[in-house]
Amino acid sequence: MKFLKLLGFTILMVGTVVGYIPYWLRSQYPQELELGTFKYLGWLFILFGVLLYGWSALTFLLKGDGTPAIWFTKHLKFLVGEEPRKIVTQGLYRFSRNPMYVGVLSFVVGEAFLLESRVLLTYSLIVSAVFYLTVVLVEEPHLKKKYGQEYADYLQSTPRWLSILPRREK
Repeated sequence: MKFLKLLGFTILMVGTVVGYIPYWLRSQYPQELELGTFKYLGWLFILFGVLLYGWSALTFLLKGDGTPAIWFTKHLKFLVGEEPRKIVTQGLYRFSRNPMYVGVLSFVVGEAFLLESRVLLTYSLIVSAVFYLTVVLVEEPHLKKKYGQEYADYLQSTPRWLSILPRREK
C-alpha cells in the first residue's frame, strides 16, 4: 500500500513539476533555443534525474517507512502517504540531504535542453529557487524540531545538495 502512495505522490507532485507545468509553459511560450546536437545532453540530465529521484524515493519508503510527502500534506495522506517516521541517511542520503530535489531539477533542466526551450530553462531556475527556499525555510526547521540532535549532526556531516564524497562520519 505504501508503494501505491509513493506512486501517488510521484504522479501528483512530481508529475506536476516535470510534466504538467512544462507542457503548459511550452504551449504558452514556444520560443526555442538553438542547441544543435547539444540538445541531446538533455537525455543525460533526464536519466540522471529519474535515477536520483527513484532511488531516493524508494530509500524513503524502505528505510524511512514513509513517502516524500512533506508534513503539511497530511490532509492528502490517503493519496500521497506520510513523511518518513525515521530520519533517512542511507543510500544517496549519504551524499546529499535532498537528492530527490536534485533529481527533479535535473529532469527539468534535461527537458529544457532536449526541447530547446528558453521558457523551460527559465522555469528550471525558478524551480531551483523554490526548492532552495522550501528546504531552508520549511523542511530543515521542521526536521530540526522533529529529529533534534540526530538531524543537527546530519546537517553538519552531509551537504544540502550534492557531493561526490560520502558524508563524514563522526
